[in-house]
Amino acid sequence: MNKSVTAPPSDADLDTLIQSLYGCAVTCEWTEFRERGLTQLCEWTGASAAVWLTLSKGSVIGESTEYPAGLGLPPKSAIGLTSAGQASERQLKPVPAELQVSSIEASSLQVLRYPHRKAALESVLLFYFRGSATAQTDLDRAVGHLVEAGTLALQQYIQRDEWLSALGRANRGTTAVVDARGVVYAVTQRFRDLLGESEGTPDFTVLPFELPNPDLDGERDFVRGPLHFRVASLGHLFQLHARKPLPLDGLSPREQQIARALGAGKTFKSVARQYDIAVSTVANHASRIYRKLGIYRREDLVDLVRRPPAGFTSPAPAAASAAR
Repeated sequence: MNKSVTAPPSDADLDTLIQSLYGCAVTCEWTEFRERGLTQLCEWTGASAAVWLTLSKGSVIGESTEYPAGLGLPPKSAIGLTSAGQASERQLKPVPAELQVSSIEASSLQVLRYPHRKAALESVLLFYFRGSATAQTDLDRAVGHLVEAGTLALQQYIQRDEWLSALGRANRGTTAVVDARGVVYAVTQRFRDLLGESEGTPDFTVLPFELPNPDLDGERDFVRGPLHFRVASLGHLFQLHARKPLPLDGLSPREQQIARALGAGKTFKSVARQYDIAVSTVANHASRIYRKLGIYRREDLVDLVRRPPAGFTSPAPAAASAAR
């Protein structure tokens, strides 16, 4: 329900909104949070529609969220409305033709720019108002909490592999989310530590190297120095996993699959069924795997499959003691 423009929300209303935003940040998926958080802000302030753009230096748009969905505003037309690099707010009345959308008849537009804390990112938000409705006095404060709650939601998303590691479960390595130019949207501390060891730059807001293929669609592996990386597209952004070398890295992709299956205790026959190949083919792969790894017993293969990356110390004991 929209708030009345003649009765601005009280501090208690704003506090309730802020509490709701941070609550949503820790319970919702990151992309879901952006949609739900922007919706909550529109309902609180009485805006008919809104756009939330997150961009890095050079005005590279990483994320764009609209309320209602499918609003259809060309994102780039909104970037130059406020000054880059500083918090600012601007009201436009009437709404310029290039910023009008056919689905609503807005009489005014409120534009806010918010630089993210401890990141080379900025958010630009546009709020459309009908009739005599105007933006609330504390809209800038509410926007700041929306953006920081969004950062928290993204951080929660990338921490999942860290939690899996702490539980001793399979994971993809430590994680960062970046845009096409390598500007960091979120990064785990272990990712920073790994790059600090190999690149000498533990504190960064931009990756210390370029992505090998910024037009990537899907997933791709690459090696830089001692580290193995896997990069995958994440909407307009990229999710980057990093880890130290594993004993199985010298095997082909098929050999790695079979080695992990055999290391998990599966028989030649069950592996053959799993990958729809002949038992003799599994046996041939096993022979090459043993030869490449310099081992002779299934027990040695189990040990290699379960062994963590070189130099990795599992945080599982600390997590277990904390749980007690």
